[in-house]
Amino acid sequence: MPSPNSPLFVSTEVLVANHWHRYCRDEFRLNDGSVGEYFHVDMPGACGIIPLFDDGSTVLVEVYRYLLDTHLFEFPIGGMQPGEDPLEVAKRELAEEAGLVARDWQLLGRFAPYKGVSNEIDWFFLARDLTWTHTEHEPSEQITVHAMPLAQARQVLFEQTLLDGQSIAGLALLDRFLAAQGR
Repeated sequence: MPSPNSPLFVSTEVLVANHWHRYCRDEFRLNDGSVGEYFHVDMPGACGIIPLFDDGSTVLVEVYRYLLDTHLFEFPIGGMQPGEDPLEVAKRELAEEAGLVARDWQLLGRFAPYKGVSNEIDWFFLARDLTWTHTEHEPSEQITVHAMPLAQARQVLFEQTLLDGQSIAGLALLDRFLAAQGR
């Protein structure tokens, strides 16, 4: 949410709130000194994970997305609550959604998925040294786990009729990381 210390900030009114986000109306100073309104979704963020096995394979989850009424292939990703540590959320989501535990974690980066609509920041991690465990899907989640080579996962993600923006951003962050490593 915009900082109350910002010289542009005037006030915030929460219009609707639930477990995952708040829909807010802010008042802020315009360039001419008058007060304008900005409606936005206040979200604590999300954490995505690219699990990478020693053999170069990865895991995608196939998730039914209610709002889109479709199944999407994506990397494991889950929402944060205010004050949560991104790495701890990533560890939890990897186990819950994909049934994996990792011993080696690397932050790939972060991005703003809805910069004109929300203050959400998404974090993406690379998880290695993986072992299988059991999944713990929430009652609202319809998730199927698919292990495959990373090259195939790229193909699956890009050949969907509807792309998952968070997973595509995660791939871009992975590519940047690998390029910096000289791979």
